[in-house]
Amino acid sequence: KLLFAFFLIITSCQKEKDEMLTSDNDDFETVEQLVQSVFDDIWSDKKAELLTKYHTDDFILLEHGEVWTNDTIANWCKRAKLRDKGVERINRFDFFEAKKEGNRIWMAYQNYATIKKDTMERKLQWLESIVAVKQDRIWKLELMHSTRINRN
Repeated sequence: KLLFAFFLIITSCQKEKDEMLTSDNDDFETVEQLVQSVFDDIWSDKKAELLTKYHTDDFILLEHGEVWTNDTIANWCKRAKLRDKGVERINRFDFFEAKKEGNRIWMAYQNYATIKKDTMERKLQWLESIVAVKQDRIWKLELMHSTRINRN
């Protein structure tokens, strides 16, 4: 009986651990997709109206020595829509570190963008990190830090 009880406890603990790992992996994939959506919808398509879908109200972006808020980004989107007629931006990411603590995820990744207009093409790269928080069962970005990498 004692051996059987011990077996049940070990099996139960392993099942809980497996479920937690599966849940964490699902959350990591969801946040990776969130980052992709932010860059596709906000930075490529300049849809400022989607900021509240992807960002917390107090979101900040630390961008090359500047602090950007949702308002800063919305204003950038308006100007960029006028300035960037015919420009296409393609985003790709290489996520290399992720940690989860409760309803908060921290991730680090390489961000690659290809900017195209007519026959011209430019490749850009950043080293970035984000903090995402789960609010009402929805993951949103709370913080992003971005450092441009010079590609020679």
